[in-house]
Order: sequence, then structure tokens, then C-alpha cells
Amino acid sequence: MASWTPLDLWWCAGIISGLIIGLILFWPDQLWRWVFFCLLGLFLGLSYYYLYDNIQNRKIIEYGNTPIIGMVVERPEIDGAKQKIVVSYQKTKILVQAGRYPEYKYGDVLEIKGIIQNPAEIEPFDNFDYGKYLLHKNIRGLIQSPETIIVTPAKSNNIKILFYKGIYWVGDKFQTSLNKILPEPYAALQSGLILGNKASQISDSLNSAFNRAGVTHIIAVSGYNVTVIISALAIILATFSRRWAFWGSLIAVLIFIILTGATASVVRAGVLAMLVAYGKTLGRRPYYPVLILFVAVTMLLFNPYALKSDISFQLSFLAFAGLIFIAPKFEEIKLLKFIPVKFRQIFSETMSAQISVLPILIYNFGLISIVAPLANILILPIIPASMLLGFIAGLAGIIWLELGRIVSLVAWVLLKYIIVAVEFFSRLNFAAISFKTTEWFWIPIYYILILILIYSHKDQDRKSL
Repeated sequence: MASWTPLDLWWCAGIISGLIIGLILFWPDQLWRWVFFCLLGLFLGLSYYYLYDNIQNRKIIEYGNTPIIGMVVERPEIDGAKQKIVVSYQKTKILVQAGRYPEYKYGDVLEIKGIIQNPAEIEPFDNFDYGKYLLHKNIRGLIQSPETIIVTPAKSNNIKILFYKGIYWVGDKFQTSLNKILPEPYAALQSGLILGNKASQISDSLNSAFNRAGVTHIIAVSGYNVTVIISALAIILATFSRRWAFWGSLIAVLIFIILTGATASVVRAGVLAMLVAYGKTLGRRPYYPVLILFVAVTMLLFNPYALKSDISFQLSFLAFAGLIFIAPKFEEIKLLKFIPVKFRQIFSETMSAQISVLPILIYNFGLISIVAPLANILILPIIPASMLLGFIAGLAGIIWLELGRIVSLVAWVLLKYIIVAVEFFSRLNFAAISFKTTEWFWIPIYYILILILIYSHKDQDRKSL
């Protein structure tokens, strides 16, 4: 709403003052108290957005052919023959698109010569406003194909930099080990399962097959990945006890966080997964709407743009909502009673997560996988085992290469099964359909209908009691 409304910070401050006065005057009336509290929350949110947006827009840098010196503040992202480097400059960030080699590392101080573009002046293409995307990532400049990049000597005792360097070093060593002990495309797939798609070099053809089969979430660390995999792992470990499920999930989350470089999507998905798992361990039922909103608000305090512009945030948030509100309804469907309990849970949670994120996937990617339910129920149960074996093999390869190769033989069998299954489903003529649209009005209607179905089902449950 803040990006559409003509109000500003001062208007909101005046309205908030009036709402506080109204809240005091009408406090005895419960209905009016509730109305004033809701409006107060709304305008506090709008005010925070305007304040944050105002601070970000004040960060102006000199554009054009200007040499800069900045530190690499995010892990460089490899994208085919290029690498994307984010450097800090004048209390903001600049994205540098350089060649694949030489590779740069987090914490490097770079002296860069090139033309700095203003993201606000980048023309949208294919219904995608790349400039606005960069601005909402708090990136205020773009340098494409820089003339020169020189690594300048720099010593930093900053604890944060040393901490992240250590995490990235572990991840790099692990990926190198996987590349040595497994042939392609199995090394790329195993790296994708554990480290995420950005960290691996999965071929375009295999990526396309994963898209058509509707199982891309297992190789893309977006929070959606963590949601499904942690849930499947918790179901398996819950066979032993709640404590096993909790500690196993906690260890899995910590492994994800370290190996993926502590990306924001993994951290937020991991935090929410742990809060849910901890509640189950205590045998208590948390009020999930408040739990989800608490985590979401905490994340949005750092970047309120994410609510509207960060697809990863939307996917992880909606996937968890699907697991909490839709999955229990799926498990009650009589047609699924013939499926074993573990597989029924995995199927229900997979389908509910996909139902909850479907509009976002259609709007942004324009592809609907018809075979996704069956593909997921055949592939997801072995993902935790594949990840665990791959993780053990990768660590063993770091210690002794031959030991890693021996352990990887079992992991290879599972990876082979995944690739064969994905390629089989993707080759079916009816595997997926294209449904690209730029209209968004139907998205809130879709979620309103889902909410109506959920709450009408609750009403029926109450009447039956």
C-alpha cells in the first residue's frame, strides 16, 4: 500500500497522533478499540516504509565513468561466464558484472574503473523492471563489463568479515570436494541439493527438466527448498521421538546455513522451521498466524521492500503458511487413506506448499507443472538420504579423496534415480503448460478463496462436534 498511496511521513505522523487520541477517548468500547488498534498498526507500517524509503533515496552516488574503491560485501554469484560482485561504496552498494575469471572473494577490496549506471534509468525488459529490482535490493549503481579491477591489499580484523570468510571457505572446500568425487551431472545436482542452484553449474537442459517436472525447489535455496526438506526430515526422525526430530532438524538447518553462506532466505526459513519444531517438541501448539507474522515482520524491518519485490521471501512465507493451514486438510482426504502415513504426510505437505505458492510461480515464471504431485511423491522421500550421503561424502573427500569416492558410490545411486525420474516426467507431452500473465488482480482473489475454503472447513468441523 505504501508504494501506491500518495501519503508521506508527515501525513502519517499526523494521522497516528489522531488515532492515539481516538484510542484513548474510545478505549471503553471494545469494537472501536479494535478498529483504532488496526488502523494504528496500518499507519505505523506505512510510516516505517516511508522513513526507510526516504533514507534509501538520499543515498546518491556520482554516476558515469567514475573510478571507485569498495569492499566485496556479499558472496560473488557465478552466472555462466560472468560473476556478479556486490561492493560497498559511499554507504550504499554497487553491483559489478565482471568476467568469470579471476575469481573474487568476500572481503576483497577492489579498485574498479568503469561506467556506473543509475538503476532508475534502466529500461524494463520482458515485463521485468531490473532497475527497480536492484533498487529494492538497496543497490544504487550498476557497472557492466568494467575496464579494470585491481585487488588492493587490505587487512581487516572485523569479526563479521572474518566470520563470513570462514563460512564461505568451508562452502568452497565442500563444493570442490564434490566436484572431485562425483562425475557430472551428478556433482552439480548434489551441489545443488546441498548448496543451492546458484552454487552449482547445473546444465540448462537439466534445469529445464526440473522446471517441467515441478521439482526445482529441491535445487534452489529459496526458503521453499528448506521448508519442504526440513519437513520431510522431521517426519522421518519423528519415528524415533520428538527430540530426535527437533535436534535432527536443528543440525540440518545449521548445516544449510553454513554451507549456503548464511543467505537471508535460508536463515529466515530455518528460524521459522526451528520455532515450529521447538513447539512440537514441547508438545504445545503455537498460534501459527502470530508466529509467521512475527518472523515476517522481523525480516521486513531490515528491508520492507522485500514484501513486494523479493520472490524468495514470498515463496518461503507462503510455503510455511501452506504447511500450517492447508496440509492438515489434505491429510483428512479419504482418497489418500490408502497411502502409507509417511508418504501421505510428505504428499500433503508438498501439495499444500505448491498450492500456496502457485500464483507467485505463475506470475513470475509462467509455468505450471502437471506432473509435479506424482514427481514429488516419488522423489522427495529420498532427498534427505541423498543430502545426508552427499554431505558425508563431501566431508570425507576433504579429509581423504579416495574415501570420499567410496562413500559417494551410494550417493550416486540416489542421484541417478532422481535424474532418471526427472527426465522421464519432463519428457511427457503433458508435463507442464505455459501460463504467463502480467495481470495481478486474480492473485488476492485466489488467496481469498483458499481462506474461505479453510475456514468453511473449520466451521464444518465445529458443527460435527
